[in-house]
Amino acid sequence: MLLIGCTNPAPRKNKVDESKQRIPKKNLSVSTDKDNPLEEFDEKNIKQRLNVENGVSVEWIASPFKSNPTLKDGEVCLLSYRLTLPDGKIIDGNNRIKLPFIPYLVGYNMQIAGWDLGMHHLRVGDFAKVIIPAEMAYGSKGIKNIVPSNSEVWLYVKVLAKVSPDGDKNGVKYWVFDKGAPTKLDGTEDKEIFYHAIASTKSNPNVQNTYRKHLTLSYVPGARNVVPGLRSLLKAARPGQKIFALLSSEQAYGKQGYGALVQPNESVFYNLTIRSVREL
Repeated sequence: MLLIGCTNPAPRKNKVDESKQRIPKKNLSVSTDKDNPLEEFDEKNIKQRLNVENGVSVEWIASPFKSNPTLKDGEVCLLSYRLTLPDGKIIDGNNRIKLPFIPYLVGYNMQIAGWDLGMHHLRVGDFAKVIIPAEMAYGSKGIKNIVPSNSEVWLYVKVLAKVSPDGDKNGVKYWVFDKGAPTKLDGTEDKEIFYHAIASTKSNPNVQNTYRKHLTLSYVPGARNVVPGLRSLLKAARPGQKIFALLSSEQAYGKQGYGALVQPNESVFYNLTIRSVREL
């Protein structure tokens, strides 16, 4: 599966904000018998088009709940999607990892830039096609044997629901998508937590990615080797836990920022997967 800057943890259903859950029509599909199945599908189903920033455009297939607010930065929503090339080839989708949907935090570069530009114009209940030019996708390099050089990509996406955070206090907002396995070390401090992290900001999609470097990070409660906002989350972490954490600048790198990676006074998003916890 093509997951650029995202590990896509399996979401928990019980955190869905039911008052905002709006499921688009289930009989809408992007498959036909044509050589390029998308041409006929688009011709029959596209209802409205909007040109947005940087060459990105949004075409609505269904928008049954226009009274719903558009998605905002810092909100987590559940998406069902397929990413395709203009020739109809599907190159990515939540079906590739056998999930009915994925969680997505809006506005923090979880995916290529064109995703967020499109998401800002969508609302819960929408089924839309986001046309993303190469400059907002994979550029002149493309992806070998997957995305050609200078190719636009098409994102077919259903916004199924918003997800309320599990906690939001003192500049630390977090969502737990897998509770992990309880251990005898729960509530103790004499332990070491091993984890993977993907971090990004509104201005930089590549603050940190331990998967790309084949690294596993570690934290011992009481240590100061991580930003303040992660300390309490990691202290309580369990093996197998999957967490989205959005930290205010005060809980991240503050007024100084972090070199060329994090700007001064910039909030930071962390996608965490807890690998293991061992006793010290």
